[in-house]
Amino acid sequence: MRLLLHPKGLTLWLLAFGSLGASLPARAQTSSEVARPYATLDRQSVAYHGPAVSAEKELSDGAAVIGIILPLKGAQQTEGKALLAAAQLAIEEEQATGPLADGRRVELAARDESGPWGQASMEILKLFEQDHALAILTSANGTSAHLAEQIANKISVPILTLASDPTTTEANVPWLFRLGASDTDQARAFCRQIYGDLRLRKVLLVEQADHDGRTGGTEFEKAANRINAPALLRFELTDSAETLESLRATLQKNQPDGVVVWSDAPLADGVLALVGNVRPSTRVFLCRKAAQLRTAGMDSGESFTIDSQTTDHAGNQNKFQQAYFARTGVNPGLGAIEVYQAVHTVAAALRTTGVNRVLLRDYLANGNKQHEPANLVTFDPAGNSLQEFAVVKLENAKP
Repeated sequence: MRLLLHPKGLTLWLLAFGSLGASLPARAQTSSEVARPYATLDRQSVAYHGPAVSAEKELSDGAAVIGIILPLKGAQQTEGKALLAAAQLAIEEEQATGPLADGRRVELAARDESGPWGQASMEILKLFEQDHALAILTSANGTSAHLAEQIANKISVPILTLASDPTTTEANVPWLFRLGASDTDQARAFCRQIYGDLRLRKVLLVEQADHDGRTGGTEFEKAANRINAPALLRFELTDSAETLESLRATLQKNQPDGVVVWSDAPLADGVLALVGNVRPSTRVFLCRKAAQLRTAGMDSGESFTIDSQTTDHAGNQNKFQQAYFARTGVNPGLGAIEVYQAVHTVAAALRTTGVNRVLLRDYLANGNKQHEPANLVTFDPAGNSLQEFAVVKLENAKP
C-alpha cells in the first residue's frame, strides 16, 4: 500500500516528529567530555621535510656547483655585480683550499634575474637542471626569493637568500635559509633606537612603491604602534622625478627629526642626497636592502642601518675587504659581505656532507655548530640566521 501525503500534511508530520524528538530525554555532555579530545597529536614529532629525495650521491661526476641568481642588467645591475664579485672571491678562496673529499672542485654558476615576468623562475630552474647547483643564493629581491622558495620545495634544493620579507621563513619551508635580519627584526631594532634611545618624535617613513617597500614599511608601523609611538607619517616613493620633488616638499613642510627608508639601494641613495640637502640634521635609518651597497653614511647628519653583532664580525672581514677592494676598486657593502659568508658556509658544509642536496640542507639546519668557524652563518629551525643584529651608525663619507 502506498502512503500519499499532501505537501501541507507532510510539513505538519515533520514538525510533529521534530517536536517529539525534542521532547525525548537526552544525555547531557559533561564539561570534561567536551574538553577531552578523542586523540591528541604530538606536534613536536611532526615536521615537513619536503619531497622525499634519496640520501645517496645525486651526481656521478662534475664539479660541486653553488648557484646564484642576481640582477645583472637594468637598474639593479650595480647591486648584482657587487654581489657577484664577492661570491667569486669566496669561490677562489675555496678552490685554493683544495677539492672536496671525493676530489670535486667547488665552482660558481651565476644567472640573471633581470627581465620580463617569469625570467627569474626560468633562470632558477636552469641553475638546478643545467648547472646542477647544489644550493642557490638569491639577492635581496623579495619576489625572486619567493619564486626560489616555491621552486626549492618542488625540486628539493637549498636556498640561501638576502631577502628580508618575514613571510619567506614563516611558511617554515625546510629548504629556505635567510642570511640577514627580517623586516620584523629590523623594525623592532629601529623603533628601540628611534623612540627609546634617541627619543625622536617626528618620524617620516619613506617606503618604495613595491612589495618589499610596503612590507617593510608595514612592519615598522606595527612595531611603532606596539610601543605607542607618536603618529607616523608614511610616504610612498617611486624613482620618478615627481615623487622625489614631492618628498622634498614633505621634508620642508614637516621637518622630521628622523627618516626611515625602506627601499632598494639606488632609491635610498636619492633619498639620502635629498635629506642631506633639505634637512642635514635629520637622522636617517636605512633598512638592510637600502644599505647593502653602502660603505659610508651621509656627507652631513647621521645615518644608521642594521648589521651583525657577531663578536669577531669585524676581524674576519679584513682580508676579504682588502681582496674585494683590490678586485673592484671600492669597499664591499653589507650585501657583498653576506654573500661572501654564504658561499663559504655552503662550501664548508659540502666538505662534510659531500655532493647531496638533502644532506646539505640538513647540515645547514642542524649542523654541528660547535666545530664550525665562527664567521660562518648558522640558522634556527625555521631558517633564520642566528647572528645577532643591532642598529649601527654608518660613518660619514667625508671627514
